[in-house]
Amino acid sequence: MINKIKSALNPIIGINYNIDISDLISSIVTLCTDKILNIQEEFIKIEHKDFGDIEINYSGKFYKINIKTQNVEKTYSFPNLISIKKAKDILTDHNNNIVYVFIEYEYKDNILKIIKTRVQIIESLDWSYLYIQNLGRGQLQIKNMSQDEFRFNNDVTRIQWLSTLKDKGIEYYNSLMLKVVEYKTEWEDG
Repeated sequence: MINKIKSALNPIIGINYNIDISDLISSIVTLCTDKILNIQEEFIKIEHKDFGDIEINYSGKFYKINIKTQNVEKTYSFPNLISIKKAKDILTDHNNNIVYVFIEYEYKDNILKIIKTRVQIIESLDWSYLYIQNLGRGQLQIKNMSQDEFRFNNDVTRIQWLSTLKDKGIEYYNSLMLKVVEYKTEWEDG
């Protein structure tokens, strides 16, 4: 499926699109979504769930696909990826997959140019670039996608990646409990 998505997105690389700044991100996501939704394959069931969120059932496997954009001229980018609970729930079943489509682009004078597309499973996201943000039950976030050294690690198994997610999740919840106790103490003492 990864290769099918890559092939579907290849034609958009290097093309100039005249886009108004107010529609920039939605235009990129729509462009990519349309290309992915046009994958015509027997037994594929594709659903467009939400902005930049696609679900595909193919050959008994489930793929949750999310599109993330990055202006190559920006110094910082901290995209939210997925709640840690949802990641755990999806990846616990070996037939389920979480896939990210990273789109790098340039934008000048109302001209959008897609520079690069990368299609990666969540397990290839190196934990040195990830952290858990205090949002809901914990939100997995990239520390800074704009770093030149942002790389993927395809040598990690799902079991290894999930084990690290579990460890980081427990660490996050322990830290959160300490913060809540501190907040509560402030109220009790004040």
